Amino acid sequence: MDNVITYDVETSYPYLDDDLQIDQRTFEAMWKLFCHIKDYWQLSVPETGVKSQLLVFMQNRIKIDLNYYADYKNAAKVIRELTYQLGEQAAYEKLFTDPSANLQPPTTHLARARQRVSNEFITLALAVGGFKTFGAKNALGFISGGNIKGQTPYRTIEEA
Repeated sequence: MDNVITYDVETSYPYLDDDLQIDQRTFEAMWKLFCHIKDYWQLSVPETGVKSQLLVFMQNRIKIDLNYYADYKNAAKVIRELTYQLGEQAAYEKLFTDPSANLQPPTTHLARARQRVSNEFITLALAVGGFKTFGAKNALGFISGGNIKGQTPYRTIEEA
């Protein structure tokens, strides 16, 4: 029994550091982006705990796909450059609304920042409480149950 081979040994990958951390400057830029998303769309997002949820969200994304590490850095750089060119408010508005940033596949830095970061942060903002803005009754963002006209916990097309 001394020669038993174990096949369930965890393998570490040299390119995937178990403790890969986003640097503070990039995280603060992403937090600021998240806050601008909340303000721009006037979402009711709770103040407590959301910053740590954003950090965990980002770390999980990086674990799933290492490209997110570069995407967060790219988004921070795009926002810095747009802010320098246009001013802060106009920079975020361009990121959120420029139609060219929504073209598939995302081949520009702006498009990558919008599709891989900003759009996902919008989804996160809705999930952590933003649905309350639209009258959701079962926050924090989880929608379930029957889709019965007049009884949905969210706004439907007919009500818009």
